[in-house]
Order: sequence, then structure tokens, then C-alpha cells
Amino acid sequence: MTDPTNEHLQKQTLTVQVFIPDHPDRTTTPIFAATRRKLIGDNPAACCYICGAKDSLELHHRTVEWCDSSAVDWGKVAQEVPDFDWKDFDPTKPETFIDSEWNANLVVCKKHHTGLDHGIHMLPEPLWRLQKLKLETFVFSPDEEDSSK
Repeated sequence: MTDPTNEHLQKQTLTVQVFIPDHPDRTTTPIFAATRRKLIGDNPAACCYICGAKDSLELHHRTVEWCDSSAVDWGKVAQEVPDFDWKDFDPTKPETFIDSEWNANLVVCKKHHTGLDHGIHMLPEPLWRLQKLKLETFVFSPDEEDSSK
């Protein structure tokens, strides 16, 4: 591998050590199915926020992940997402927010969701966003180097 012109490779190992609350296995709730259908299935314009791909689309939960729902201070979440209808929210049914289009609303392809060196779950956010904002000629990662020539 050679570095692309006027670029240098930055390699780092990101080790994350955090506690995740015990939680039931993730299932597809009716709310998530409806959100996915609205934002992806019934939307011919649906495409990856980063690259514009129309295949292998997924929804990213922006504010709260399912596995974290029992550790969340919902009052703080309400401050982050004030336009959600919090008056009827029941914290024992977190999917009413977590799987709604108020939270599960970022359409991304699998590569930019969970892919190594590309996914929002794998990179610090500023690096992840660079993939959308970069110059067309800029090679973001070594796996893209051959396709840039």
C-alpha cells in the first residue's frame, strides 16, 4: 500500500471500555417496522446520508440505543429532543421513542452504519462525517485507495 498523493495514513486503535446496562435482546418492534417502512421502504428517495447508496439501507438511532434504554435519564433526552410528544411517554415502553422517527431517523448503508473504518458505530463522529464532506479526490481509507485511481 502506498499513500495517496498529498495524504498520510493515520492509524490508531480505538479501545472502548464502557458498561452497558443489562437488557433484553433487540427485536423489531412494530414502531421500528413502521419507521423503517416510512423512511426507507415507502420512500423512493431513501439513500445513505454519507454516500447516497440505495442498497443495504439501515436506520441509525441518533440519540438513544435500545441497549441503553434502562440507563437513560428521560428528562435529559427530552431536552435533547424537545419536539417529541413527551406528555404521553411511558419509560416502561422506551420503544415509543427509541424506535420512532424522532430517534431512529438517520438512513445509512450498512458500510456507513457498522462497517469497519467507515461506520458511525466505529469512528469518532468528525471522522465519520468527513466521508460525506470530503473532496471527491480525497481517499478516506486504504480500502478505497484502488478505486481512486
